[in-house]
Amino acid sequence: MKIFKSLPARLLLGIVVGIILGLVLPESVMTIVVTLKYVLNQLIMFCVPLIVIGFIAPSITKMGSNATRMLGVAIIIAYASTVLATLMSMIAGYILVPHLPIASTMEGLKELPGVAFQLDIPQIMPVMSALVFSVLIGLAAVWTKARTITAVLQEFQNIVLSVVKKVVIPVLPFFIALTFCGLSYDGTITKQLPAFLLAIVIVMAGHYI
Repeated sequence: MKIFKSLPARLLLGIVVGIILGLVLPESVMTIVVTLKYVLNQLIMFCVPLIVIGFIAPSITKMGSNATRMLGVAIIIAYASTVLATLMSMIAGYILVPHLPIASTMEGLKELPGVAFQLDIPQIMPVMSALVFSVLIGLAAVWTKARTITAVLQEFQNIVLSVVKKVVIPVLPFFIALTFCGLSYDGTITKQLPAFLLAIVIVMAGHYI
């Protein structure tokens, strides 16, 4: 169906499937679920710094001689947006969250099994380091008119875009399904379903605002 070709629809389907599976899967199978979730999380987190570098640095080089001024404006807008989003979250936390039907204690929760094995995939650098590196290398390439580095960054952007399309996006719905499968298995969602649904409404409303 065409609707399931969109990422939001696949993520929503992953949530539903994950919750259903978490209600019926035995502990032996949940060990596999927890292990797969751990591995996919490592893979996704490994890709984050690459995505930051692959999209930010080439974008700066495309600004040309206006890169410094435009980047300054973009940083100011991004910072102001972050501050406003934080304030809105704080207001929602003080005004809306206290009225949600959240239980003060969570008794009777199951304990998730441990991972069968750990496949650690360390990031090549922290995300903030990737962000600073992207800004500096992008600006330096513009200032020095480094055509070779600019071309390399453009090629790297194409490579990262391919990784996102062929690895990250296809894996993400499965990761979401595994995450909600664990939440459903231990009872976190089923015992807090009304609060969970209301929280989703609040998050979606805040996102669109």
